[in-house]
Amino acid sequence: MHASDDSPVHEPTSHGLSFSGSGAEYFRIWIVNLLLTVATLGIYSAWAKTRRLQYFYRNTQLAGAGFDFRGDPKAILRGRILAVALLAAYHYAFGFSLKVGVVTVALLLAGLPFMMRSALRFRLSNTVYRGLPFGFAGGIKEAYIVYFVPVAIFVLPGALVALMPQSPFVGTIFLLYLCWPLMHGAMKAYQHKHLMAGDQHAAFGSDTAGLAKPYVRAFLIGLGVIVVVGLAIGLSVFLARGQKSATFVSFIPAILAIVAMYLYVLLMGPYILVRMNNLAWSATSFPGIRITCAMRTWPYLRLQTVNVLLTLLTFGLFRPFAVVRTWKYRVAHITVDAPDGFEQAVLAARRPPAAAAGDGVADFLGVDLSW
Repeated sequence: MHASDDSPVHEPTSHGLSFSGSGAEYFRIWIVNLLLTVATLGIYSAWAKTRRLQYFYRNTQLAGAGFDFRGDPKAILRGRILAVALLAAYHYAFGFSLKVGVVTVALLLAGLPFMMRSALRFRLSNTVYRGLPFGFAGGIKEAYIVYFVPVAIFVLPGALVALMPQSPFVGTIFLLYLCWPLMHGAMKAYQHKHLMAGDQHAAFGSDTAGLAKPYVRAFLIGLGVIVVVGLAIGLSVFLARGQKSATFVSFIPAILAIVAMYLYVLLMGPYILVRMNNLAWSATSFPGIRITCAMRTWPYLRLQTVNVLLTLLTFGLFRPFAVVRTWKYRVAHITVDAPDGFEQAVLAARRPPAAAAGDGVADFLGVDLSW
């Protein structure tokens, strides 16, 4: 028996993201942005960033509709001017006096966590899907808890060198980098659990320790690599003992060990990026919507290796094609599931009140923070 023409059509519950742009299209935008940025001594870079985000967002499709970015380039320019001023102040402050340097570092420690939180609000409140803006509801207090130590790691070493140039205590600040996995996990958790789609708050099913697991695996693999490298070098020394002139064969284990260490360093960056993105996005959900991210390390590593080689061979001209290839790969591995129907879930969200969509400081700063 054939189904009648008026039988109900079931809406698919799973939707993948897709990207309809191309490297050739983006190359034209990229080259114009580059030339105008150089010609205006960097001033046009804010408009260039807006054009870039609009191109990528508008060509990214979900359930037949594209995204959009509506940020004001003038706000982004103000943020960049402020960022350049802060970096210049940090770089030259201690050249004026210790007092000016200390005040500058204190201002950076006090201001950067607030700015980073405001940047999230600016970026998300200007990102739109079907006319519905996204948002960020993270509080200021939590922003300081999450960002203060990473900011301190960035600004304190230079300050301590200027204040105590001969003190061995200066090097101890770098011990904080041992906590980087937890700091990175805390930042990811803060960013994802406070996302908003309209007035709908995200739910986040992970925590700092869970997001730091890729670092733990990478560390354990690194220990194994170090042991293998040590044994290989020891074997090379053993083979070379008693020989008047060491042969090439005796150095083969050491050479292979160096190659293994190089491959480890090359692989761990993409591995951590892929695993943390998969964990963070797959733990993020909205009412009626669940997100799944399933990137794979080896394909992503091959993609980036080809991108780097072609960019070097073309003296940078392949860069826009590399950006498009990376964006396509990341978008293609994100799936949005809506068991009760995607349209119903989208219609359930409402535009937030104007006061909640973004604050004046965020709009003024206009800086950006990607994750």
